[in-house]
Amino acid sequence: MNRNHLRIAAGILLLSAVDCCLADSFTFDLKATGRLEFPAWIPDRPLASPKAHSELSFPVVPGPDDNDLALTVVFQEEMGGFLSVYWENALGQRQLLAPNLFENIGLLNQRTLLINRPTMGGPGKVVLKSSQDVLHVLRVRLDWARPGVVRLVDNIPNGALVTTGGKMFAPEEVDGSSLTPIADSWEGRILTTSVTDRAERIERGIDFSVTIPAKLSRVRLEVLVNGLQLDQTLTVWLNTVAVGTLALEVPDLTDPGYEKVEDGNLRFTGWRKGVLILRGDQLPMGENHFQFQAPADAQVAIRDFLLQLDYSSN
Repeated sequence: MNRNHLRIAAGILLLSAVDCCLADSFTFDLKATGRLEFPAWIPDRPLASPKAHSELSFPVVPGPDDNDLALTVVFQEEMGGFLSVYWENALGQRQLLAPNLFENIGLLNQRTLLINRPTMGGPGKVVLKSSQDVLHVLRVRLDWARPGVVRLVDNIPNGALVTTGGKMFAPEEVDGSSLTPIADSWEGRILTTSVTDRAERIERGIDFSVTIPAKLSRVRLEVLVNGLQLDQTLTVWLNTVAVGTLALEVPDLTDPGYEKVEDGNLRFTGWRKGVLILRGDQLPMGENHFQFQAPADAQVAIRDFLLQLDYSSN
């Protein structure tokens, strides 16, 4: 099932706490030192198991409320490898929730998975399993997600997740499956269409071809970007002409993707949305070619490259 480009939903699940030791939220940083305070629903310390396929498990005791559990993992991808997620019940039986969180980009990344309450049943463990003897996990955040309700317009789908920082996920983004292209959709004369069908690296100057069948009045470009520093951006080239730079979002400071690196600078790991507005005449009828130029020596991936095309009424 393709994801709709509008990520607001009814029957929504809301994350309600931000601090590492508040009752509804817990963040485990594998590089941190010092004593950690665990919430009551994590009765024991997370356990790392060194083996051919390294594992990290978090004991979890669900509370009396019928809440789901949102799992966010920050990790280093290994090309050709995998990072799987299981739920292990009190009898030691495992259920595979996500076969591979990796997106095959070979960069630092983060993914969120929603574990519903019927899957958990009672006490058990969230288990991360690596394809290697090294786990490559930097941080793990667990949040209890309560049901909520919002009002919808038009045909917006149900079942999203909203994080503490306001990040919104479509159901297909948090169900453990491989991410699929966002579905094309029309609203009046405006077409929202996917240019890419997967995450991919762009350092070598990948060409993205788009065919325009009729005259346009305006164009909005949107893309998710991973790998840039917070003060960097991408230059957009259209038909061999530089037409602007992306305006990139700065995620909420509660996002587990943030960390201070050795030089003291703040680094963010994860996908950030970038946008650019173009005039309609910059995308003439026929075949057009987009490229994204990264800063020198940057390692960058993109996904969900979308165009909103406003077709002229003339």
